[in-house]
Amino acid sequence: IKDNPFARLLTARMGWDYRTLPPAHTLEYAKFQANMYKEVIKYFKENNVRVVNMSWRYGVAAYEGMLSLNGVGKNDEERKKMAREMFEIEKKALYEAFKSAPEILFICGSGNENNDAGFQEYIPASFQGLPNLITIGAVDNEGKKTSFTTEGKSVRFYANGFEVESFVPGGDKVKFSGTSMASPNVAN
Repeated sequence: IKDNPFARLLTARMGWDYRTLPPAHTLEYAKFQANMYKEVIKYFKENNVRVVNMSWRYGVAAYEGMLSLNGVGKNDEERKKMAREMFEIEKKALYEAFKSAPEILFICGSGNENNDAGFQEYIPASFQGLPNLITIGAVDNEGKKTSFTTEGKSVRFYANGFEVESFVPGGDKVKFSGTSMASPNVAN
């Protein structure tokens, strides 16, 4: 930004509960998340946002895990059904929010689990068919795919995501690896 006086930053932060035992999701929370996606994209439109970097993703398995850890549901089958219902609410809302903003380019990291974004149903990394969404995998400084990068049909490009010099709170620089380092390279 300091080298480009015409660039402006607008920050929107996703926050998750990082307690040892995160609370279980509920249908009410899924609906809250779905509405939040709609409202955030509306906010981006109102503020003429052109490019959004998203260094986050999650899938239905995260819901199943939280339900299980909290003892919600009679058994795994019931938890899977509950998790699927909540996840589909959020997945559909996020997809529709992106679709409603063709003037904004969304760039997301694919993931760092050496798996397939589509098989894991990561959102937004698994979304396909949106011309304004690009999913990014990670390569090293030689241009070779890293051992950790998530791949799949939705991963359209790769960028440096290995030992990327990154700023941490307070202004210090630390080398980090991940698709959360690769996607901002593309957004830039």
